[in-house]
Amino acid sequence: MTSAFKQLYTDILKGGNFANIEKNIPKKQIRCFIKESFPHFLVTDDYFYIPCYFTKKAVDEFKNQFSNVNITDLKSKTLVLKEWTMEVAKVDSASVFTSYAGIEIKLIVKSFKIEKGDASLTRYPLNLYRDDEIKTLIQSYLHGQVASSVKSGVKGDSLPDMSKLATKGSVSQGVVKFASGDNFSNYGFTSGKTATLDLNNIFKMEKGAAAFSKLSSGGVSIKPKVSGGKVKAGKKSARKSSETVAKKLDRFADNKKKSTKRIPGSVGGMPTPGDKGSAGTTGLKTMDQYKKMIAWYRKKSGSSKTPKKGLKK
Repeated sequence: MTSAFKQLYTDILKGGNFANIEKNIPKKQIRCFIKESFPHFLVTDDYFYIPCYFTKKAVDEFKNQFSNVNITDLKSKTLVLKEWTMEVAKVDSASVFTSYAGIEIKLIVKSFKIEKGDASLTRYPLNLYRDDEIKTLIQSYLHGQVASSVKSGVKGDSLPDMSKLATKGSVSQGVVKFASGDNFSNYGFTSGKTATLDLNNIFKMEKGAAAFSKLSSGGVSIKPKVSGGKVKAGKKSARKSSETVAKKLDRFADNKKKSTKRIPGSVGGMPTPGDKGSAGTTGLKTMDQYKKMIAWYRKKSGSSKTPKKGLKK
């Protein structure tokens, strides 16, 4: 399966005739999932998401049928677009995240309804304007418009004759001004003129200006609640803590001494001897030292036999 929104936008961008965009869109209802209803109204086909823009007619019609339902609370519902169109607009992509390279294809909703029950997604949808193929199509369209304008020499744009440029020319010499300024017609289309309602105004209409003011200011300031008594740091408590640590170290040191007295080879840990030998170890390095230790052991135990465990020749 492929994304319905991606296919729709691909057909529009490949058509390249935004003045007659109506010819590139199907006259069918769209059934989609509402990913977010405020502060942006985003719908998805389970693959990609795009924004919706509502006309006053669409909002009034919906409110007449469902006066107790807020449009800004429709998140996770299923939206059915009964009547819609699409328009291309020149925007500032630095502030409009649902656009690319200054181009946004707006989904204008003229009539809609909500299906009963909640729906769920099978994957996390992505911003359609961040899809590599869609971005490439937008870039290709813009490049084609610039290239055709420069090639035909219309609108005052043409590549300069390098031989005629002065040795020390100005920075503006040779700069193609095709896409500069706010003259959207340079891009081969006129920015859409359909009037739509701002989602913030819809929020104010549904929940009041006071609720919007509280929301926009960050809401009511709530201090975190801390349970339990206040712990005061003092010299006495700090000394007690250090003594506890010291006792633990002492116990560790006692265990270490006991473990080092065990016969080499017996069960238990023994520190690794260094160059000069570790404290508490036998420190044996030669066979003569080893034989002397065996003799000392036999004399102390009163036995002429070699111990069964640990000491063998």
